Amino acid sequence: MLAVVRDGGHQEDAGRVHVVQGLGGVGKTSVAVSVAHRLQRETDQVWWIGAQDASRFNGGLTALARQLGVPDEEIAAGRLADQLWRRLSALDGPWLLVVDNADDARLLDGPGRLALGTGLVRPHRSPRGLVLVTSRDGQTQTWGAHAVLHRLTPLGDGHGADVLLGLAGPTAGSREEAAELARRLGGLPLALNTVGRYLAAVGQRPVRFRDAGETATFAEFRASLADGGAFPHAGTAAALAGIWRMSLDLLTERGHRCVRPLLEVLANFADAPVPLILADPAVLGEDEAFAGVSGAEIWDALQVLAGLGLMDLAAASGVDTVTLHPLVRNAHGSPGKYALNVRLLNRAARSEEAGIPEDVERWPLWSALTPHAVHALAFEDGSDDERLFLDAWAAANRVARSLTAQGHLSQARKLLEELVLRLGVVVGEDHPLALASRHNLANVLHDQGHHDQARTIYEDILTTQHSTLGEHHPDTLTTRHNLARLLYHQGHHDLAAAETAAVLSARRRVLGPEHRNTLVTQALLDIINAARAEP
Repeated sequence: MLAVVRDGGHQEDAGRVHVVQGLGGVGKTSVAVSVAHRLQRETDQVWWIGAQDASRFNGGLTALARQLGVPDEEIAAGRLADQLWRRLSALDGPWLLVVDNADDARLLDGPGRLALGTGLVRPHRSPRGLVLVTSRDGQTQTWGAHAVLHRLTPLGDGHGADVLLGLAGPTAGSREEAAELARRLGGLPLALNTVGRYLAAVGQRPVRFRDAGETATFAEFRASLADGGAFPHAGTAAALAGIWRMSLDLLTERGHRCVRPLLEVLANFADAPVPLILADPAVLGEDEAFAGVSGAEIWDALQVLAGLGLMDLAAASGVDTVTLHPLVRNAHGSPGKYALNVRLLNRAARSEEAGIPEDVERWPLWSALTPHAVHALAFEDGSDDERLFLDAWAAANRVARSLTAQGHLSQARKLLEELVLRLGVVVGEDHPLALASRHNLANVLHDQGHHDQARTIYEDILTTQHSTLGEHHPDTLTTRHNLARLLYHQGHHDLAAAETAAVLSARRRVLGPEHRNTLVTQALLDIINAARAEP
C-alpha cells in the first residue's frame, strides 16, 4: 500500500489526486505519515495541511501559496487555487502535499468543484509530485475521475495477531488467541495498538501484584469485552472508549492520579496538535481536579499516556505538542472543563514564551495556538460568564494580531469580525476591548486594500477615544498614526503629512523621542515627505 501511494501508482496515475480512505482508526493518517517520512529522505518539499475545518484548511493553503511565491494580490483576488497549482506543477524534483482528515470533502471545493478537478485540491502536471488526501469519504462521485482511491480495510486476523503479539509479547497468549482477539476488535489498528500496549503494561507486573479484574492475556481481554460478536464498526468510538477506560484505570491504580482529568482537558482543545504550553502546571493546579499535583506528575502523566498509545508527543517547527487521535478526543472531551481550557489559553497567549504576536521568531507557536483560540471562542457551553468570554477574547485577539503579521489576512479578518460582533453584544462597541478589536480589524482591512472601510472604522474609534481618553493618550495616538498612514495610501499626502507631524510631536512629549512608536511615526513622516517632494 505504501509503495503504491509513494510511487504514484501506475504511470497513468501520475498527477492525479490520491485518496486514502477508510474507517476512523483504520490507519489513514499513519499511512500518510509513513509516505511523508520516506519522501523527507529525498526532499524538503513536503507539506501537511489539516482539513478538519475550513479555517485550518484555507489557512494552510494560503500559507503554502505564499511560500511558493503567490502574491497577496492574487490571493485577495480569489486566484489562490489557480496560482498555487500552477506553481506546484512547475516544481522540480519530488514533492508531497498531504491534506489530512478531509472527511467533509465539500471544504475542498472552494469556488470550483472538487469532482470536476477545479476545486482547491486538483490534479497537477508535475511528474514527481504527489497529492495525498486522507478521508472517511470513499464515494467515487465525491472525488471525481481524476482521483485514485486507496481503500484501507481493517487488518485480517493473521496480521492483527502479529500486531498484538508484537506489542504484548508471547506471554499474553498464543497466536490463535491473539487472532481471536484481533477478530473481536474488528482488525482496527487503533484498537489493536491500544489493547496491545495495555496488555504489555499489565504483563510487566508479577501476577501477585495485579488487581482483580485486570486482564493480562488475549483470552482474558476478549472475555472482558461485552458480548455481541465482532467488534462493531458502527460503534467504534463507544467500544474504543471502553478499552481506553481500562487503560486509564490501570494508570490511575499505578499512582498517576491526574491522567484522567489531564486527558479530558487536552481533549477539550481543538482537533489539532496541542502545544505543551497549554498544559501549564501553574494554571492546572488552580483547578480542584489537579489539587496538589506537581509539574513533574503532569509530565509523567503525559509520558505514560503516550506510552499506552492514547496520545503522541512530538515537536514541529520547534514547538512541543501533544496530538490525540480524533476518536480519543471525542471520547474524552468534557464541556465542564471549558473554563479551565480558556484560562490555560489566555495564560499561554500572555506568557513570556509566546512573547508579542508580531515577533517572527514566535510565529510557529502562535500558529499552533491559532486553532485552539478559534475553538475556544466558538465553543458554546450555555454559559453567560462575561469574564470567561473576555478571557477567550484576549487570546483570540492576540492570535488575530499574529495572523495579520504573518500575512494571513483573510483568517485574521474573519476572526476579528466575529470578535467585534460578539463584543458589541457582550460589552458594547465602545468598550476598550471592543475598540481594540475594531482597531485591529481596521488594520486588516487597510492591508487588504479596503481603505474606505478601514477609514470609517478608524474615524469612529477616534471619536470615542477623544471623548473618553483624550487627544494625546497613547491609544489615541496609535489610532491617529494608523489613520495618517491610511490617508497617505489614499493619496492625501498633504493631509497625511500634517496629521503625522502632529502625532510625532505628541508622541515625543508623551512617550519620549527614543520610544519605538515615536521612531515609527518619524519613519512614516519621512516616507510621506519624500513622496511629496517627488515631481
